[in-house]
Amino acid sequence: MAKTGEDAMSKIARRAAHMALAGMLAALCAGAHADDTLRVGKAVVENFGFIPLDIGMKAGLFAKEGLTIDEINFTGGAKLAQGVTAGAVDIALSGGPDMAYAAKGAPQIAIASITSSPAFIGITVGSQSTARGLDDLKGKKIGVTSAGSLTDWLVDELNRVKGWSGDNDRAMAVAIGGSPTTAFAALKTGQVDASVGAVPVGYQLEELHAGRLLVDVSAYVTSIELFVTFGSTAIVQKNPGAVRRFLKAWYATIAYMKTHRAETVTVTAEVIGYSPTVAERTYDELMAKFSSDGKFDPKALEKLSASFADLKILDSSADLSKLYTEEFLPKP
Repeated sequence: MAKTGEDAMSKIARRAAHMALAGMLAALCAGAHADDTLRVGKAVVENFGFIPLDIGMKAGLFAKEGLTIDEINFTGGAKLAQGVTAGAVDIALSGGPDMAYAAKGAPQIAIASITSSPAFIGITVGSQSTARGLDDLKGKKIGVTSAGSLTDWLVDELNRVKGWSGDNDRAMAVAIGGSPTTAFAALKTGQVDASVGAVPVGYQLEELHAGRLLVDVSAYVTSIELFVTFGSTAIVQKNPGAVRRFLKAWYATIAYMKTHRAETVTVTAEVIGYSPTVAERTYDELMAKFSSDGKFDPKALEKLSASFADLKILDSSADLSKLYTEEFLPKP
């Protein structure tokens, strides 16, 4: 009997030890997956390229990775870079040209490509325009967000591609700001003959019978790192795991969007303010052009580097490899 009692006590002790070990492991796992809050900034809210953030939040894909997202909307890439510099933003969704800010000291690094397709940007004309193609923009005034911006470079690139070098031939960039409302006004009043901006702006004008999309810029620019995800230097150093989980959730969201058209269209219309028709058309034209893995395209980076040199933002010898990393991308 004594031996049986000893065996029972031994079993109880082992069971208690196993339970204690299980509890310790559970606590460790809970700690490893405890929610991290990431402050994620968008350069502008009116951009389909950044809508995966909202889709992923709505579908619970960031939460699944133990992330709470604090979304912050800005009024341009420069303002967003200032937010990163001030320590108010952990992850930034902005234009590829903002990689130049890092070269000039902004505490950020590009961590993933959102898209290297220029098709997200288009040239829009007003309802009174008779233009039917790029050749009809010869010698015309084209609205851009600001001097030295990506949209400014796109006008310069059009001149280069078309060989418009004379004063009477060159299309002229006119800074009108980045708001779709100001673009509408500039086209309506004749301040500009065309405007460079998000493709859906042209769709909206068509719906209002106030203008139309003339062409998207992929007609003359094959690829460029157009939209990019940036990580602040602080977050990539202090919490690289959260950065990896953010990108894992982002690309899981891209996969989700491809198979959930109706849900994506609904959120897009709500967040950006497009009509359902414009949101549907935007989805159909652009969904397939999102990067599915975040890898940077060498040719797209070359074109981005050329744009920096053309705009005199960075010297042509600048080493872009120091401005981005693929360290945090999801593994295949």
